[in-house]
Amino acid sequence: MTFEVLDGGLHTTIQDLGRPGYLATGMPPSGPADRFALGLANLLVGNDPGERYLVGRRPGDAGLEALLFGLKLRVLAETVIAVTGADQAPTLNGEPVPMWRAVRVARGDVIALQRTRSGARTYLAASGGIDVPCFSGSRATNVRAFVGGLDGRALRRGDTLRTRPAGRPLADLARRRLRPELVPSYGPRWRVRVVLGPQDDLFLEESIRTFLEHDWTLSPISDRMGCRYVGPALAFRPRPEYLVEQAGADPSNIVDDTIPVGGIQVPGGLEPIVLHVDGPSLGGYAKIATVISADLGKVGQTRPGEVTNFHAVSTGEAVAALRELEGAISEGSIVAA
Repeated sequence: MTFEVLDGGLHTTIQDLGRPGYLATGMPPSGPADRFALGLANLLVGNDPGERYLVGRRPGDAGLEALLFGLKLRVLAETVIAVTGADQAPTLNGEPVPMWRAVRVARGDVIALQRTRSGARTYLAASGGIDVPCFSGSRATNVRAFVGGLDGRALRRGDTLRTRPAGRPLADLARRRLRPELVPSYGPRWRVRVVLGPQDDLFLEESIRTFLEHDWTLSPISDRMGCRYVGPALAFRPRPEYLVEQAGADPSNIVDDTIPVGGIQVPGGLEPIVLHVDGPSLGGYAKIATVISADLGKVGQTRPGEVTNFHAVSTGEAVAALRELEGAISEGSIVAA
């Protein structure tokens, strides 16, 4: 065993890059809410960061995703760790530990995350990756489906975690760090890129403008399944007869169709909901837009009460942004301290 869980924090789960390809069966991909942060944490400690977010077949190694505050671990065997993502003021034996850097830890050390100072989700990777059984090719936890991770649930006090053998000597990994210019800045305002559709044609043009121009505040009623935004009501065009016959009179209702990861439903025209990595595969509400894959991490790092502005881009721009994101998750982004 490598770690003992002294405190599971608010909500800490084991995640690798996820299990894409199963939406048709009702199983979402899961994986990290912030792909960049987990990918870099893994790279820093010599692990496999996985390939191609949401479409790749190699999920990479598993680490921990901790929400907002409270995770505390005792080290049971020497290893190298890296803490990335939200700044939860990590400490090692009560002393601050640098983020976005590989750090060697010894048996008996205690790693603790405090209340977040920026961002929402912190990632902790250890050399070799967290070793739990795979479900459909991935170790990613989906707590609603009770699969993946540790018995399909969040961590709790008394759990023990095993890591797989490190792929590189620990001495070679210690003090590796992310290039300073690549360290992201989190909140309190977020600019999230979207591709309009697939049902933007059902909304009034003025409502689409409102959606793109208004400040939207993240609601506390948000999680890895869906992130709800508070703002003005959005109105719909006169309802086609076929939709009244097939889906009812509510203007936000459609005949159930597939929901892409990042799809933004607007039930009743109120409080748009970004369906995230644990979101459903089908739904009956109109989707005004879809968050691009490269910006899902921004949604995952937004804290309740923080403000988001949505910005429309083309599908070509969305693909280019994802390529840029994936390109940054490489050895070229790591330097020796």
